[in-house]
Amino acid sequence: MLKLAELFQSGMTLQRQKPIRIWGSSDCAQNLTVSLNGETLLRDAPVDGEFCLTLPPQEAMRDAELSIAGTVDTLTLSRVDIGEVWIAGGQSNMEFLLRYDAEGKEQIRSANDPHLRFYDVGEYTFPGEKEQTHKDNSEAWDRWMAFRPDAAEYFSAVGVYFAKQLRKAYDVPVAIVGCNWGGTTASAWTEESVLEADPALRVYLEEYRAATKDMDLDEYIQKHAEALAFLDSPELTQTMRKVMFGNVSVWEYIKAIPLLLKIGKTGMPIGPRNQNSPGCLYRSMLSQIAGLACRGVIWYQGESDDQKADIYDKLFSAMIRCWRDAWQEELPFLFVQLAPFGKWLGSTGQKYPILRQKQELVSKTVPGAYMALIMDVGDNKDIHPKQKRPVGERLALLARNKIYGEELLSEAPEFTSMKQGDGSLTLRFSNAGAGLRIKGKTLQALDLTVDGKKLKSYEARAQGDTLSIRSPKIHRDSDLKIAFAWTGYCEVNLYNSAGLSAKPFTI
Repeated sequence: MLKLAELFQSGMTLQRQKPIRIWGSSDCAQNLTVSLNGETLLRDAPVDGEFCLTLPPQEAMRDAELSIAGTVDTLTLSRVDIGEVWIAGGQSNMEFLLRYDAEGKEQIRSANDPHLRFYDVGEYTFPGEKEQTHKDNSEAWDRWMAFRPDAAEYFSAVGVYFAKQLRKAYDVPVAIVGCNWGGTTASAWTEESVLEADPALRVYLEEYRAATKDMDLDEYIQKHAEALAFLDSPELTQTMRKVMFGNVSVWEYIKAIPLLLKIGKTGMPIGPRNQNSPGCLYRSMLSQIAGLACRGVIWYQGESDDQKADIYDKLFSAMIRCWRDAWQEELPFLFVQLAPFGKWLGSTGQKYPILRQKQELVSKTVPGAYMALIMDVGDNKDIHPKQKRPVGERLALLARNKIYGEELLSEAPEFTSMKQGDGSLTLRFSNAGAGLRIKGKTLQALDLTVDGKKLKSYEARAQGDTLSIRSPKIHRDSDLKIAFAWTGYCEVNLYNSAGLSAKPFTI
């Protein structure tokens, strides 16, 4: 019997202008011929057991028929698009469903694009889990969906806004393949051998081994099953999703507190079936799609790595290399710097300035890695900001400029130099475009200390590529400390001409 990997279904989208890999298995020896709309792309390829076929690059097309004909049996996929495919990785802010977005209701109601498609890799940590358990949202996992009202609510909100911009710019089919899991560290998405090879990253393995060294596997499996049954019960998951992602009232939140406390007490036991065990999601989820022809990766993650923020640049860089090795291709990575955040459900943004600094370092040191800024769309009391349009659209702007080669301003204003005088400071920025601007009456997110005292009032003016700060307390020889957006939460209102908010920096 001929069988394709679950990813290959009717209604899917394949990447244009790149060799197309299709894999699966055959329980008997036979020759396969692959045709697209009746045109033969590959003839008499011998297979026996697991196989991977590579088809020649194709130009964009819509609703094609792909046939894999064997000497024993034949499979036919209908409504196959060929266009732009992007992998959407990370944790909950990438997973964040369109139905929870600030504009979600209207987006879902007006969804009418059969050539904007989405595939969400199921959140499973071990073989057979899909058959053994019920999980919230599982009705939308592992199947291709078109952007229609009956399916749009299950799309990644960031993915939708990103894909819409590409659809508008290039008029070709666009698909997002979601491979993400809320609350996960990048170490779970990195192969164990890669973590082992770096002394700084070995800490993830050492901590895991220390926590599981006396583990009884049978007992662990039983505890995991009990925790899974509780945590994935429909009533609980609906309540949790509403509290975590919805706009709930104070009273609704108070009513949910006993449930939240019970969740904290139950927890998912540490072990090989915990989604945050090193390498777990690389093995169980990424392996399902590794090698799929795509244009690149969009990535939104880091909140779960704030406790080891000082080594996030090493971890994220290693993960990118790991994924590129899995694809055997230098995939572009477009990623989101963490949004402003204060405190919520026991989490804080205290370590975010360090982690953001490490994210920027990755954008400076890893070729083909580009960072989108959203320092103007955070939420002090919510780790899941509800405005995902700016996130997706700024990622798309990066893609259009860095990957597709359009001459667009796609990067945020970045501090480059400072001139200090009597009564004034002049800060110069790159990526100003046609000129910087301050949205509102006063500049926000700037913390300025002059000779050991915090400057409470000053005049700020943006012009061209400079930001001028004026105060009689500033002198040519003053001892200065400047921190811009260098807190967990802030509201940046300094923009370039492309409407992109300025990067955090310290002097």
